[in-house]
Amino acid sequence: MQTAAENYRNHILVGLALSLALILALGVYGFNEQVRLAQAAEEFNRERVARGQSIYNQQCVACHGAQGEGGVGPALNNRNVLKNTLDSVFFAVIRSGVPGTQMPAWSVDFGGPLTDEDVRDVVALLRSWEPTAPEVKPAVFTPDPGRGAMLFAGTCAVCHGENGAGGENAPRLNDPLRLQALPDDWYRAVIRNGRPAKGMPTWGTVLSPEQIEDLVSLIAAWRKGVEVKPSFAVSDLLERAIFSLQNNDQQSAALHIERALSVATGPGAQALRSSQAQLAAQETSAALNALQELRDQWPIGDPASGALLYTANCSACHGIQGEGGIGLALNPSAFVQGQTNAQLLTFLQQGRPGTAMAGFSDRLSEAQLADVIAFLRLWQP
Repeated sequence: MQTAAENYRNHILVGLALSLALILALGVYGFNEQVRLAQAAEEFNRERVARGQSIYNQQCVACHGAQGEGGVGPALNNRNVLKNTLDSVFFAVIRSGVPGTQMPAWSVDFGGPLTDEDVRDVVALLRSWEPTAPEVKPAVFTPDPGRGAMLFAGTCAVCHGENGAGGENAPRLNDPLRLQALPDDWYRAVIRNGRPAKGMPTWGTVLSPEQIEDLVSLIAAWRKGVEVKPSFAVSDLLERAIFSLQNNDQQSAALHIERALSVATGPGAQALRSSQAQLAAQETSAALNALQELRDQWPIGDPASGALLYTANCSACHGIQGEGGIGLALNPSAFVQGQTNAQLLTFLQQGRPGTAMAGFSDRLSEAQLADVIAFLRLWQP
């Protein structure tokens, strides 16, 4: 006969076996559930990235590039940016924009087209780029003698003469033999520190280091005998000439017209020559009226060239035929019809801060923007 203790021992052994079996079953289930949840999360993220890609293609490509390489806006497919930016920061920037820049607010709460869920989808797309994102190095500043010539005309020519030809109280600088006697470092230091005893002011407190480098690059070009023409903005020079005449300063007006003629072409140049002749003949009122009329008509461009420039720079937002998209329709456009060419030029150069409409002053010249304006006029009644 078995004792009561032996009977309890059997029950305990059976219970232990069942417990072990249950623990093993729960472990297997838990492992499979973790795999299932991970797969579900991965699938959800793939769907989110796909939705983000669709939104990005519709709303972001025009400024940040098809692959996030940057353009009007900064490069987002950038290893350093993605590594050092939290998802919450991306979310906040996309949602509310960046005041004072071209980055608008995209959230419906701020008048944009995206819900918070849409914004999270875009953030998921950006994060998906991180494993393969390239390292985008900051743009390297390259001194430009053309910019230096513009700066020279506005700050240095009053003493050193137009195009460095020399003045009454300052030496001629556009002289290859003179310039070969001293290196760039000497001119860089003189521009920065001045020569007070000789009447040369200190420009290091007025000009940025980059502007000083542009001036040094101009001097280097002159040392080689290279002719450098400043890229004057005719619209600015017209305003200055008009201001000068309104204040009885015919000499300054003549200087501004002469500078405008150095870059103007076609009908615009002909109109400037006519005003120049009127001013030389002391017909000040007639010259002023002609310049004011030209200012309102300026710039005068070529619509055929403008069509090519529009396709390359504007159609992504405004449509191939100006039908609109991310940007407003331009074919036709009440805004275009209500602006003078000069006003449109200023708008295209500056853009519309706080929106996706960026300025083109750093990408297209005044002459090119004139061509775009001439093309847009073809679409108006």
